Amino acid sequence: MKILIGKDIRQADLRTIETEPVKSIDLMERAAEAIESEISTVADCRGFSVRGRCRCPVPEYLVVVGKGNNAGDGLAVARLLFRRFGTARKISVLCAYPQEDMSEDCRANFLRLPSSVLRYDFRDGRIIKSSDSVPVNSGAVFSRCTVIIDALLGTGISGPVKDPVRRLIRLINSVSAMCRMVISVDLPSGLPTEPEPAAAPDVVAADMTVTVEFPKLSLLLPDTGRFAGKLSVVPIGLDRKFIKSASSSFYALDRQMICGMMKQRGEFDNKGTHGHALLIAGSVGMMGAAVLCSGAALRSGCGLVTARVPMQERKVIHISLPSAIVSVDQGPVFSSLPENLSKYSSVAAGPGLGQKQETVSALRCLLSSLSGRHKAIARSGAFEPHVKTLVLDADALNIISAHPDMFSLIPSGAVLTPHIGELSRLLKAAVSSGFIDAPVTLVGDRPAAPGLYPWNNDLQKIAMVRDLSHKLDSVVIVKGAHTMICAPDGRCFFNMTGNPGMAKGGSGDILTGLIAGLAARGYDSLSAAVLGVWFHGEAGDRAAKEFGVESMNSSDILSMLRI
Repeated sequence: MKILIGKDIRQADLRTIETEPVKSIDLMERAAEAIESEISTVADCRGFSVRGRCRCPVPEYLVVVGKGNNAGDGLAVARLLFRRFGTARKISVLCAYPQEDMSEDCRANFLRLPSSVLRYDFRDGRIIKSSDSVPVNSGAVFSRCTVIIDALLGTGISGPVKDPVRRLIRLINSVSAMCRMVISVDLPSGLPTEPEPAAAPDVVAADMTVTVEFPKLSLLLPDTGRFAGKLSVVPIGLDRKFIKSASSSFYALDRQMICGMMKQRGEFDNKGTHGHALLIAGSVGMMGAAVLCSGAALRSGCGLVTARVPMQERKVIHISLPSAIVSVDQGPVFSSLPENLSKYSSVAAGPGLGQKQETVSALRCLLSSLSGRHKAIARSGAFEPHVKTLVLDADALNIISAHPDMFSLIPSGAVLTPHIGELSRLLKAAVSSGFIDAPVTLVGDRPAAPGLYPWNNDLQKIAMVRDLSHKLDSVVIVKGAHTMICAPDGRCFFNMTGNPGMAKGGSGDILTGLIAGLAARGYDSLSAAVLGVWFHGEAGDRAAKEFGVESMNSSDILSMLRI
């Protein structure tokens, strides 16, 4: 799905109102119904836990609202919660502004609140009970509720947050530490839709964010996404034609996109039809990386998988993965290329290789061999069905960072899969060697932390990754929460599968093997990267469901792979 930015977010609502046609308050009702359904399911789900916080057996809801359309959504959600549960759940509303300050649709939803919904006003830093104008203790109001629904500010925020909203944001954050579940509507209040150079100091720290139609960019990036908690996207049927025509290079992966990319196996296909992947991985003491990488390639559906490993470690593959072919390197590390490299449909290199001088030389030979072949074919204009995709990870990336002249040897159409540390080293090397430009510093940028990252914020990081991807004519995957896949044309795809339990050793090795296997099957570099990241995250979600995010490990992810 496309991620809209800037004024296009509001325009999507307006275009829907014009073309459907539908009244704005009815569109608000549609959004509230979707949000309320998700919130009630989550908060009343047996055994549900967010960030380790177990639910209370009988949730009590406090909806905290501002004065705009986001507040209107929140007020409608409060009414719908009461319609669902009646008096079986205590539902209260805390208003930051008097109703005369509210937008028209917000005020309409305020007036629709059932009389049984308890109402409070926030005046001069105090909470007032609306029915009798008697001040009440804020601690008492918040301590009685178990679920706080944040509907103070939405996508229309501009500039710093001011009182009374600022004070309420701080109050919500102070009580959320007392095992209150905080659920934000569309965006955590105070968070802009696009990340800004200087992070806003006053933002609701939500346990969960229910966002409408498509995720907002700031929910997907580390600097700002940390405020969102668990992310849920609910569709409300905004105008598809407008969204399709809107200018944006950011996309969130969804199942519809993935299903549209998948190839069907033919009834009369054979193993040769689906390619042959070569995995160059492992060294003495690091053979687990080779097993995980090769095992994932075997799960990808490719016809044949060959693991290139040191001679003395070959039995590890024979015993662990009897379906894999073993190609042996005579040394204790990767030090030579296999014969007849052209028979492989894809090549992956890096997991568990180490960085000894023999490995540096062998990697240089591999890059030169594949790069020269690509360039020769490009010059001749001939069609070559076996020009292989190269997947680089782990020590292969670290070697390139230490020897930046090797950037120019990376063949076009490669896939690089760095985690944040590897990315930092790659970008530092690329900038210092002049391969890419240094990031542009914007007004408001905070200074970069010395020795950590070569970027000041997520926007700079994206710009640098795009530059690297463009210069290499290759796909760059930035692994992490909502893994980002950057294409050479500047498009960025964010993954919506996966969980924090995947932050374990070996997880990246599985992704490398999976992408290499998909590329061997005939998927282009970008498609192999997108599909690999999606299915890798999906396997992680299955593992988390089976074993929990703490206890799951990379072997569980491998066993849960389903293409």
